[in-house]
Amino acid sequence: MKRIDVENKLERIRRKQQQLDLIWAKTGNKDLLQFFVDIMPKVLDVERISIFILDPEEDKVWLQCGTGLNERQVIVPTSGSVVGRVISSGRSWEDMELESSVGEHDNISVKTGFTARNTLCVPVFGVTTEGVTGAIQVLNKRSASGYTAEDREVIRRLAEQIQLNIESIYLRQEMAKIANDMRQKVSRLERLLNQSV
Repeated sequence: MKRIDVENKLERIRRKQQQLDLIWAKTGNKDLLQFFVDIMPKVLDVERISIFILDPEEDKVWLQCGTGLNERQVIVPTSGSVVGRVISSGRSWEDMELESSVGEHDNISVKTGFTARNTLCVPVFGVTTEGVTGAIQVLNKRSASGYTAEDREVIRRLAEQIQLNIESIYLRQEMAKIANDMRQKVSRLERLLNQSV
């Protein structure tokens, strides 16, 4: 690949990034996601809510925002975790006896100091990408009767409302990886060109 071709490709990536930044500025941002994290525990009568994003390159899922947690404070594999199971299957998962089972939630409990007793987790599907790009997980319903049909519907609707935000974050991480790969390739090519001169 010629240097001019590489530079042209980088310029196309930069233009796409600028377009994505404009769309991001118009359609929402992390503050909106944090707003949902702040209000949904009250709406659903749960202790916590978390919004996760898939990293398909690493085959892991990371926390974008959550009650009492910082971005990327929780990273779980796509296998062996409730969130990973939901993202892999594209189907919701509910477990009212989470505390009695062994799993990734135990590791997170040790790390965060928060014990998950029950959970409802739903996938967030991409708007333009095929498949699941993230998940919403609520923890510890206060009512002994468990999650209601209304709770499930509220979380499903929330997942639909934040699709674009999650996909924007998902695509931004993909763009950053591509740009980083391209920078590395350009640097190698420049070194090769400088050696041949």
